[in-house]
Amino acid sequence: MLDSTATPGLSIALIEEGKVTWSEGFGVKNKDTEQAVASSTIFRGASLGKPLFAYAVLLWSRQGKIALDIPLVNLVPRTYLETGFLKGPLADDQMKLITARMVLNHTSGLPNWRAEGKPLTLLFPPGSRYSYSGEGYYLLQLVIEYLAKQPIDSFMKQLVFDPLAMNHTSYAYQPKDASHYARSYDRTGKVVVDEPEPANVAHTLRTTAEDYAKFIVETMMKPEPASTKALISSPVKTDICQPGRVSWGTGFAIQHTPTGDLFCQWAKSPSASGYVIGSVERRTAVVYFVNIANQGLRIAERIVKLGINYEDPLFGCFGVRPYNAGQ
Repeated sequence: MLDSTATPGLSIALIEEGKVTWSEGFGVKNKDTEQAVASSTIFRGASLGKPLFAYAVLLWSRQGKIALDIPLVNLVPRTYLETGFLKGPLADDQMKLITARMVLNHTSGLPNWRAEGKPLTLLFPPGSRYSYSGEGYYLLQLVIEYLAKQPIDSFMKQLVFDPLAMNHTSYAYQPKDASHYARSYDRTGKVVVDEPEPANVAHTLRTTAEDYAKFIVETMMKPEPASTKALISSPVKTDICQPGRVSWGTGFAIQHTPTGDLFCQWAKSPSASGYVIGSVERRTAVVYFVNIANQGLRIAERIVKLGINYEDPLFGCFGVRPYNAGQ
């Protein structure tokens, strides 16, 4: 399957009966050296960093450190946001209405990413409907950093990574982990230079499938934990797939099926891709990462079918060409 999709390396973990029952690496982390993927090989996780961050925000909310429904501009100085996020004066007065909950369920009204060199403006009034937004998550990251008085990686390490023993997970480049990083490739198979970049919870996650599976077990597999209810709570309608098929909770997308709901999140970036999907009720899930751009999602349908016996329609809705061993 990796050869026929030109996928160099894969990290995958399976959860059954609420426990990680299997994790494995396949292929190579570096096509030049042909070094094999190991369970400790660290992949770029792109948007799978969003549910991790959402979980931390929800934990902080339960501790009384942040209110989910108070406008973010009321929590930090306006000049802080204008300097760190807007890169200029507030261009749209309705941004004053954006709350943490709106960011987490993608109803902030912000675009996914702003057009370079242009003022950041809203697509619609905050809270009125769904539109996927990485900008919203970065905005909330800056608010958290201000309130916590520490960089986001330190905040996440203290609140999530260390407690869950996610020892190979971060949002920022870690020199100590350099030998564990999988080399990344674009959709044509060319190397993407792995340079340090500012931590951004929306797209700079680095992790292993086994580490991410620990997060899923803690948040989605334990009997009725508050975190489970929170991450899939307050679902809003989306325009993803068929009408009524997919909602978005306070951290995860939710697929509605005749046999029950499934939580999920995909990763699509210029240098990596991956997917997590599972059932709270059946206490089963599968997560994988590959070190190549968007076309790495071609294997998602096959992995989901093999892992949790589900025919996932999501990638057809995205227009991803399905995996076919004969192609």
